[in-house]
Amino acid sequence: MTRHSKGICDLIRSERRWGNTRCGVVEGGMSVVEIARVFGLAGDSRIYRSIESIEAGEIVAHVLCADLAYGSVMMSVSRAADLWKQFLALFDGEDIKFVTNAGTQLDSWDPATQATFDMGVIVVGSTKAGCLWVEDED
Repeated sequence: MTRHSKGICDLIRSERRWGNTRCGVVEGGMSVVEIARVFGLAGDSRIYRSIESIEAGEIVAHVLCADLAYGSVMMSVSRAADLWKQFLALFDGEDIKFVTNAGTQLDSWDPATQATFDMGVIVVGSTKAGCLWVEDED
C-alpha cells in the first residue's frame, strides 16, 4: 500500500466506525482480478462490472454513509463525497476506470467476501490501483 493512501484510508476507517473497511492504493498496472486478490476480495471476474465515475461516487456514498445491514447512519453524504474526493486525488494524472460488485440498484450485489454484506469500488489505473470496500454483518 502506498504511503500516501494510509492517511486517507485511516481517516475513512475511523469515520466509518462499524464493519470492516478495505481501503488502499497499490503501485502497478493490474487486472481487476489481480487487484481484487491484492485486497482480499474474490478473484472471480464475473462478480465485477464496469461503472462510470458518477455511479462509483454514489456507491461509495452508500457504503460510507450507512451500515449495510441496518442502515445506521455514520456520516453525511457530503462528508462521504469529500472522503471519496480525497481518495481519488491519489490517482491524479492517471487514466482510471471503476468496477463494483453492486447491482444497478444498491440493494443487490454479488458477494466478493465472506461477510453477510459487502460492496465497494475498485479503481483501476494505468500505474496504480485502489480499493474502497465495506463489509458488514447482521
